[in-house]
Amino acid sequence: MKQYKQKILIGVAAGMIGMGFVGGGTFAFFSDTETTQNSFVSGTLDLELQSPNESGELDIALKDIKPGDKKTYSINLHNAGSLTFKDVLLTSTYSIKDKNNDNKKADFADHIFVKITNKDSGDVISDYIPISELKDVTLAEGQVSESTTKLQFDFWFKDNEGDQNMFQGDELKFDLIFHASQEKAE
Repeated sequence: MKQYKQKILIGVAAGMIGMGFVGGGTFAFFSDTETTQNSFVSGTLDLELQSPNESGELDIALKDIKPGDKKTYSINLHNAGSLTFKDVLLTSTYSIKDKNNDNKKADFADHIFVKITNKDSGDVISDYIPISELKDVTLAEGQVSESTTKLQFDFWFKDNEGDQNMFQGDELKFDLIFHASQEKAE
């Protein structure tokens, strides 16, 4: 009888295991999955200097100037990027070629002045200041993508009503450096 009970128990256990496999194999539940397509693309800062006329020239060349002479140039600042400029700053670097080595301590760049005006608003951005002091002048603020700021540069060889013979034949080479920066992150 013991053997018979063991056989029955083994049979019942085997049946339960078999039923477990059958039941487990057919057990199902509902599910759903969704996916998003994500990416990060950084914006661009792209300051373009544009000539307001068809010549396309932006370099400033004043020749045979004398004390009292004035010359006007225009430059357009175009935001060709996708981000708004926080500001556009102007700085200058320069060098002087003293033809006769007679300038002593006089700086030719102290005698060449520039006035910068926003042509659209008529606002004077910087009244006549010497090229030697042209540092971090704010030309534009909050300039949005695909917009243009039109600037007028008036250069003046200031006549100090004194002897400026030491500057005859001298050459002032200068770079105007335009620097656009981004707005602060949100």
